[in-house]
Amino acid sequence: MSQPRSYIFTAVVRFAFFIINVFAICLFFRGHNLPGGGFIAGLASATSLILLSLAIGIEEMSRIMRVDPVKIAAIGMLIAIGSGVAPMLFHYPFLTQFNWHLHDVPLFGELHVGMPMIFDLGVYLVVIGICCKIIFVLTQSMHGHAGLVAEGERPYSSPVEDPIDLGPEQEKEGGDAN
Repeated sequence: MSQPRSYIFTAVVRFAFFIINVFAICLFFRGHNLPGGGFIAGLASATSLILLSLAIGIEEMSRIMRVDPVKIAAIGMLIAIGSGVAPMLFHYPFLTQFNWHLHDVPLFGELHVGMPMIFDLGVYLVVIGICCKIIFVLTQSMHGHAGLVAEGERPYSSPVEDPIDLGPEQEKEGGDAN
């Protein structure tokens, strides 16, 4: 069932998507010396993706993203863990910080780059992936669709258990929800 779309809301959200993500980038880079960082920037970017999915629909959003948000979170987790383990390869303690100070960077001026920024990048991706996956599954469930498609249910449920969520077509067939 398709719901009527507001063209004004869609246009405003598409514009706001870019504004929110520019703000998220500023929060991300600001977080090493002032409040901000990977977590809050990830929340801002996830909010922009969720707003976009509300404007264009969850089906269109899944076609645009093409990547399961859990994979984004897994990549972020690997980056965050890698930033802590990398110093150990050079006989330094876990999460040892290495920093570089860059001068005259376009749009930023001076920029501090280091291991904390790489860790924050991992946190940023984890937050985006987890927030988007939770909201997308809940949105699909609220629209009467199965929260997880058959391909998506396999990694998140045990094969010996009943399906996590029955879609309308499975309920008509007499699927048992208990």
